[in-house]
Amino acid sequence: MGYVTVKDIAKAAGVSTNTVSRALNGKPDVNAETKQKIIEVSHKLGYVSNRSALSLKRQKSYIVGVVTEDNANPFWAEVLKGVEATAKNYGYHIIIANTSRNYETESEDIKMMLERRVDGLLISPVQEKYDDLFKLKKYDVPFVIMGRRVEEIDVPMVYDDGVRGGRIVTDYLIEKGCKNIAFVGAQPYNTASSERCKGYREALKEHGMIVNDSFIKTGGIEINGGYSSVMELVEDHVDFDGIFVYNDLMALGVIKALKELKIRVPEDVKVVGYDDISYASFISPALTTMRMKKFEIGEIAFKLLLDSNGQNKDKIVLHSDLIIRESA
Repeated sequence: MGYVTVKDIAKAAGVSTNTVSRALNGKPDVNAETKQKIIEVSHKLGYVSNRSALSLKRQKSYIVGVVTEDNANPFWAEVLKGVEATAKNYGYHIIIANTSRNYETESEDIKMMLERRVDGLLISPVQEKYDDLFKLKKYDVPFVIMGRRVEEIDVPMVYDDGVRGGRIVTDYLIEKGCKNIAFVGAQPYNTASSERCKGYREALKEHGMIVNDSFIKTGGIEINGGYSSVMELVEDHVDFDGIFVYNDLMALGVIKALKELKIRVPEDVKVVGYDDISYASFISPALTTMRMKKFEIGEIAFKLLLDSNGQNKDKIVLHSDLIIRESA
């Protein structure tokens, strides 16, 4: 059995197809009694509107593509909640693609979205390079960058003030008595990580403390990255009493490594993460972290996309808040 059509409803209701079409589209020139009958018949028959036909007619798909690094990551899961909730409020649907932080996958995902004629894209770029984004800009397809600051391309974007956040975390660790603070970050081309590291460096200098590159480890971005970074610090005989971690997933790995090494948190080493993912308050010790406005990133990104029309170049910078728990 195929899809129920407007003709099927017209036949069952004893009216013309034009009347059915106008009634289902909420036109005011249909008798209220007739309209009610048509709606009841459409429900009884299980009618589903043909969005593809409507899209062809209006030259809009009402679908937005979302290209992110990993929607299983609790941080991005919250961002996507913001995107999806806002999309529904404006009558849109979303298609999600995960790049797994691979540039080639990102390029293929963007190509796939364009083939499906999405009305626009929300992208959290890998940042290894930006060739695909420059190409996308030439196509004149509106897109917004979310969660990252990209200076190389002039499009709307929404991101956290990482330099400010890095300074707040480092200032707090110094206030708590830390003299030798390590920074555990992501890949060097990840702007969120590099900006938090910049804030860390600035805070150390302001307090008259030496910035020692041996205290900085980059390369990972998830639990294993945090774990291996601590092991590298220990193998390099770096004497640290505080660790500022790029994100909370990595902080879980940091704390796991410290426990295995019989290093007490926070008595021997204080640890601060970033993001405030849902797990942060449930681990032991509960994680001190910067609470990012994750839902708002998704919400604002979608609204920027609707407002862009190729003209809006807004850069929205959000501020995170320090949430003090047991780890520091």
